[in-house]
This record gives sequence, structure tokens and C-alpha cells, in this order.
Amino acid sequence: MRLPIRGAFAAIGLLALSGCFAPVAQREAQEIARKEVTRYCRGNCGGPLTLGRTQRIKDRWLIDLDSPARRFTVTVETDGNYKVDAWDKSLAPAISP
Repeated sequence: MRLPIRGAFAAIGLLALSGCFAPVAQREAQEIARKEVTRYCRGNCGGPLTLGRTQRIKDRWLIDLDSPARRFTVTVETDGNYKVDAWDKSLAPAISP
């Protein structure tokens, strides 16, 4: 009688773990990026963050988030790891006609 119960628990456990190893979707990558930029800035990013461009390159997502003072590019790998890069807008070259 214990064998079917153990089998059921094993099947439920495998299904639960398969969800943990699924690749990161676009929406999830954007949520990770916004959360990690807010953590990177410690809640003071110089204004509201707006979602810029999101693109998938090979097996990672590149998400751009803009604030009035800085632009942030977050690289999110398919396993959920991330890297935040910050660009200061005041250091950008002036656009000439």
C-alpha cells in the first residue's frame, strides 16, 4: 500500500522541480530586471524607471530600463542569473546636427 503513495509523492516532486528548471520567459526577465535595478539603486534611481527595449539574444535577455539620470541594461540568463550595467546620461556626447 505504501508503494502507490511513494510513487505519487515522487511524481508530484518531479513536476514541481521541472517548473524550477524551466527557462526564463520575457515577462519574468523584465520583472527580475526591475527588481534588481531597484535593489542596485537602493530605491533611489533618480526618478521613475521606464521599461525601454527588451530583446532576446541567444540564451539571454537584454532589458533596458531608463530613469531621468541613468540608463540601466540588465542581462538575464535563462537560469535566472543577472548582471546590471548602469550608464550615466550626463556623460553622453552631445548630438550635433
